[in-house]
Amino acid sequence: MDFSLSPEQLLIKDSVARFAAEHGEGKHEDHWPTFAELGWLAIGAPDELGGFGGPIETLLVMEQFGRGLVVSPYVAQVVLAGTILKDAERSDLLEQLAEGKHRFAVAYEEPHARYDAASVDTAATKTADGWTLRGKKVRVLDATSAGTLIVSARTEDGVGLFAVPADAAKLSLEKYPSEDGYDVADVTLDGVSVGADALLGDAGDGLAILEKALDHATAALCAEALGLCSLMLEATVDYTKQRQQFGVALSSFQALQHRMAEMYIELELVRSMAYLAAMTLEDGADPAARKRGISAAKAQIAKSARFIGQQAIQLHGGIGMSEEYKVGHYFKRSTLVERLLGDRDYHLGRYVALRGAAVAEPVPV
Repeated sequence: MDFSLSPEQLLIKDSVARFAAEHGEGKHEDHWPTFAELGWLAIGAPDELGGFGGPIETLLVMEQFGRGLVVSPYVAQVVLAGTILKDAERSDLLEQLAEGKHRFAVAYEEPHARYDAASVDTAATKTADGWTLRGKKVRVLDATSAGTLIVSARTEDGVGLFAVPADAAKLSLEKYPSEDGYDVADVTLDGVSVGADALLGDAGDGLAILEKALDHATAALCAEALGLCSLMLEATVDYTKQRQQFGVALSSFQALQHRMAEMYIELELVRSMAYLAAMTLEDGADPAARKRGISAAKAQIAKSARFIGQQAIQLHGGIGMSEEYKVGHYFKRSTLVERLLGDRDYHLGRYVALRGAAVAEPVPV
């Protein structure tokens, strides 16, 4: 199998790396117009909308964002929301997103749902001229900069997705920062009225569309974790070469060399699983196989990233936990990535359930 990148993919990787080197390191700045100008918002969109690429190109962007610790709502507002708009065939809204004219956030998780997109108590009641939505969503990523929220709600036909203006009457946002300072909000819909055109796709197709989009977003987080882990290992190796103990560099001690070798092995696992996740989406696998592949990748990456981060902190000593040094910030972000869109326990459970269902299926003859 050929894993080499095309000239176009190398150009994307290099341009994102240059941007991350200048605007990363956890700076909270809004570079959305720059993303639109460089074409990054159009990755995965149809060709007729000026889009290009797919999961591999998204991986290249997110890996460099991870390496540079770029604070950006890219996953939530481009990968997650963009995939929903594409599969719902709302080219009018997707074009606005790809051009940077409008921003979307996805409100799907509910209290006590524990990452389960199918656990939807928010209700959508059909009216004469549209829909009325009631319910509460929690941990909505990057909601405060979005002009429209894509809300999952239960209809008579199943779960539907609705485009709701962020400033709609009877909609309230409770904003708060995440552990590493990213934008999060809880959303309450107390009888919000929207028009008939707010429904994305059919009233009963929302769950399948949402689950596919969540898998795309999870794969993007896996790519970000790859960038975070690679930087943590590189920083650790450089530090042990410079720091001395008993008159010699720390890197000369065999026990520490073994520790960093183990970190490298885990990094290669992260790399393999991140590419597996992207290729699972690229191959257009059936939904069950897609979910198994994504959950396997997320579970393994969560385990490996935690090991790499913990060892990086341990080998740095006290400076690794200081605000002035970057490794602690990378570990903090990787810890949050581990829990976003499903933690290790959730994805292990989903993988086991799907694997069991696959084994139970009759073998065709």
